[in-house]
Amino acid sequence: MKRYLLLFMFLLFRYTSFGQSKPVTKYQAIDTLVDAGNYKIHFCIVKGHGTPILFEAGGGDDASVWTGLLKPISELTGTTLITYDRPGFGRSTLDTNKHGLLNGIRGLETALHRLGYDKDIILVAHSQGAFSATVYAYRHPDKVKAAVLIDGSTSCWFDSRLSALQRQNDIDKVAIKTIKPGLYYQYGDISTNVKLVRESPFPTNIPIIDIVSGRPPFDNSVDAGDWRRCHEEFVKTANNRTSITAYDCGHYIFIDNPALVINCIAKVYAATLDNKSKTILMAEALDYNINASNETKKEEALSRHSENDLNSWGYSLIKEGKNKEALGVFKLNTLLNPDSWNAFDSYGEALLKNGEKQEAIKMYQKSVELNPKSESGKKTLQQLKQ
Repeated sequence: MKRYLLLFMFLLFRYTSFGQSKPVTKYQAIDTLVDAGNYKIHFCIVKGHGTPILFEAGGGDDASVWTGLLKPISELTGTTLITYDRPGFGRSTLDTNKHGLLNGIRGLETALHRLGYDKDIILVAHSQGAFSATVYAYRHPDKVKAAVLIDGSTSCWFDSRLSALQRQNDIDKVAIKTIKPGLYYQYGDISTNVKLVRESPFPTNIPIIDIVSGRPPFDNSVDAGDWRRCHEEFVKTANNRTSITAYDCGHYIFIDNPALVINCIAKVYAATLDNKSKTILMAEALDYNINASNETKKEEALSRHSENDLNSWGYSLIKEGKNKEALGVFKLNTLLNPDSWNAFDSYGEALLKNGEKQEAIKMYQKSVELNPKSESGKKTLQQLKQ
């Protein structure tokens, strides 16, 4: 599918140089485990100067989904970037006695305090990560300076669907308890989490850019329509909220159109700088947009298919109980993207849900072969072999 970048919609600004020449910094991501009480949270931090940006991955994802976005954002802003794995995901451990969204935020607060990042902050959240961002902002309305929500989940959308979704989640979670404990509890806690978000609205004093996918992650037109409507209602709640539709993008907008997301993040970060710094950095920001425009043409020539769109489509089919069709989509994704570890990981997960354990093992083996650093993949493979 074609992907178009929305260019020159914002003037980007980088580094807090305050009239001086741009500092030369080496991009380097640092991994660390931080004690959050009865469990540990895995963080990946790119250190810089300025208001830190905290990234919240979507439900079922860990911090690795942000990998491709961190370097360009770091080069544009020069600020500290913080990603982390929620409890039970990636390399973070889990306290099975204290799970759920509220306990997760409390653990995050503890860890950020120990890291020294518990003051001013900017939030970037995708999908169900918007639930975490909402609750964190509700608890710290004076510390959160801005937010960028990327096709974020809203409690509004769940209102008429929660009971049915909880029943289905209770069925689905049984098969993944030992393989993906974080997802197991996320499935089970969905009703409690939605209730908490409904009771903890995003503070209206915080500026927000709300990016909505042009192709919401649903085949059902009613679900897609309600998704858009709920986002429209959310933006209308405050004058400092801006809505942007990411045309020709699926749910993972930051993969389908990274330049759009980077522009939005840079725009909210720019608000933390003084006017002199913004002016100095304007020319470099425009250079970024020119390069991004050229890069998208190159990618369109290489492929007319979005790996992530196929992945999202496959999971949508699983939620509808169309396992056979889902397996076909996931298999097609591996054929079109033979070097993608994530495509094989998703295909393996779908095969496992369909009871095809031996085929699932083969897919997970291929995924780990392509990405030897995938701790979750290796853990899943080991448990399946046992």
